[in-house]
Amino acid sequence: MVRNRDPFSTALESLRHRLAEGRYGDGAPIVIQYEAQRLRLSTTPVREALAWLCGAGLVERAPTAGYTASRLDAGAVRDWYGFRRDCLLLSLEALTAPSVGSALPEDLPGLFDWIVGRGGNGVRARAFRRVGLHLERLEAAEHHVLGDRETATRDMLEAVSDNRMERLIALIDSFHQARISAAAELAFEVAHAPPDDGEL
Repeated sequence: MVRNRDPFSTALESLRHRLAEGRYGDGAPIVIQYEAQRLRLSTTPVREALAWLCGAGLVERAPTAGYTASRLDAGAVRDWYGFRRDCLLLSLEALTAPSVGSALPEDLPGLFDWIVGRGGNGVRARAFRRVGLHLERLEAAEHHVLGDRETATRDMLEAVSDNRMERLIALIDSFHQARISAAAELAFEVAHAPPDDGEL
């Protein structure tokens, strides 16, 4: 018999996914009772998950009570993309070659984790993952504003497979520069996402 995941993990995974999808909008309230009912959980694991997300900076304490989705501003968006780019480039500097060895991830977040994981710096990897939590919220906006993710993923995977380090570095840099340049537009897109659909 397969055991269900614990309630905290269930709540955390669901809330993170909904934040990444832009279900709450910029600064929108996250209603604990509603989320608990939607997930068929008590309010305790939902509160715990929201407290964890607050610690990660993905949600904020509301002035009165409860939580809201954190607000994005263009400066923070620029900084997050710049930091992720720098982590990737520093990790690649530590490698003589990407040395494929095992099957490559098929998506961009997986590829980026794969690169940073081989950079040999645990502190950088942890900081990279934390910033990645923020950037999840921008993926839908990236698709709408820039529409280059599929092509970029294919090109980067080819560069890793062919051990073309200079090409990979250039692709990572240009991918992030495009997002840094579009930071204001991306933040605006997230801020004006349609509100949660209210489905239980």
